[in-house]
Amino acid sequence: MSFKKTKISGVQSGRFVSVRDAYETIRVRNTFSAYLLWGIAVLAVLGIGSAAFAQIANVKLSIPLPSFSLLPSVFRPDETSGGLPSGKYNILLTGMGGASHEGGDLTDTIILASLNAKSKTVSMLSIPRDLYVEYPTGGRGKINETYRRAYAASKKNHETAILTLAGKVSEITGERIDKTLNVDFNAFVSFVDVLGGLEVDVPEDLVDTQYPDDNWGYMTFRVKKGQQTFNGKTALMYARSRHSTSDFDRSIRQQLLVRALKDKLLSLGTLSNPAKIQALYAAVSNNVQTDLSLKEMAALALFAKELPSENILSFNLNDSCFQSLSLCDRGGFLYTPARDLFGGASVLLPDGATPGKISEYRSVNRFANLVFNYPEMFLEKIEINVVNSTRQSGIANSAALFLKRYGFNVPEKDSVSSTKDPYAKTAVLHPWDEAAKTGIGPDSPTLAALSLFVFSDPEAVPETKYSKTPGPKIEIILGPDHSLFFR
Repeated sequence: MSFKKTKISGVQSGRFVSVRDAYETIRVRNTFSAYLLWGIAVLAVLGIGSAAFAQIANVKLSIPLPSFSLLPSVFRPDETSGGLPSGKYNILLTGMGGASHEGGDLTDTIILASLNAKSKTVSMLSIPRDLYVEYPTGGRGKINETYRRAYAASKKNHETAILTLAGKVSEITGERIDKTLNVDFNAFVSFVDVLGGLEVDVPEDLVDTQYPDDNWGYMTFRVKKGQQTFNGKTALMYARSRHSTSDFDRSIRQQLLVRALKDKLLSLGTLSNPAKIQALYAAVSNNVQTDLSLKEMAALALFAKELPSENILSFNLNDSCFQSLSLCDRGGFLYTPARDLFGGASVLLPDGATPGKISEYRSVNRFANLVFNYPEMFLEKIEINVVNSTRQSGIANSAALFLKRYGFNVPEKDSVSSTKDPYAKTAVLHPWDEAAKTGIGPDSPTLAALSLFVFSDPEAVPETKYSKTPGPKIEIILGPDHSLFFR
């Protein structure tokens, strides 16, 4: 691994831009790409670290720590849960630079994490800091200033300020927030260092010639293919790097680090070493503010231990669908309005919102509902094809784009077609052999999620009827009533 200083360029994407804008664009993108890793690290760090620390300190818990049966006592609904579905627990994760950083009370990291004990999944939805909102304390601006304003208005009361931000995130997502957790971003770096670093088998060379050095310059960040041991700083850079690699590549790198972190925590006798546990706890205890109880943190530890890495699902709200239809991705429910309407600031608004009416969250609410209440759909990854049975052209493409924004698995190629077969109304077909129990069954989570959008009872058929590629797929046949579902 090597670092080399380089100069800032004033040209970006074929147009002349200011040095500050060019630098900030890359820095913000790099920071955003690390949010998922940071959130997972926080849950693992706080949960596993404090559970083991509690054991060492002889804190009495009603149920022994090594038992996974502790989970129901934390995740089941009670008088204070407001009737939450059994097994679902939502935590607002926030990250701030801290007092030693400029803008240290801005929540530049905002993630809503939902832990589901029944499906053994974690769904994490990132809220971009530039989302333009109405402040509960009055006025408008970027969501990352919500905490700062409420903190000042409450005479520096953290609890009031973080609950104010939680209320705004709840409005945006439509989800109840049970607990909050705020961490100094440097806690991850310290935690990895105390662990002695992470062992990662790097699949290929990485060369990023435009990694921000936090001093208005760039450095070249290199990582060689093969077995590497990362310290905290390098691990964070490996997760954050965006230049010259794709989003898919970066997600693979993050998954490698998450597995490495989890493996290191649960191996080498870490949890049976009092000195190591106390050092890990010390690395984060002064940088964490939370209303999670010790018992809840212990439950998180046990939950993390049983959690398959592939069941950690990451999502974000983005403006991809308003930049290019060909690049439209799931979560593309935001757009960037003209800067002159917002005093020159670059902000984001939700789909359907206007400068005069910015709190329009219906599409975001529907997306969040899938993310947090239908996580199995994203694990199932069943392909969906859309077939036009009407004479109106273009509607299958529009429906496919609609579904893709919500995260349904609509392939780029051969997923849209037409038929001359007469359909009086829109139908949902799924191949299923009841006797052999093969195909896509009626209890498919994807079919359940589709029922929120297409109010047509799924019909089991012997085999896929209209698709061009092999394999079982759900087929949505658009009838004359298609506009009731896909607008």
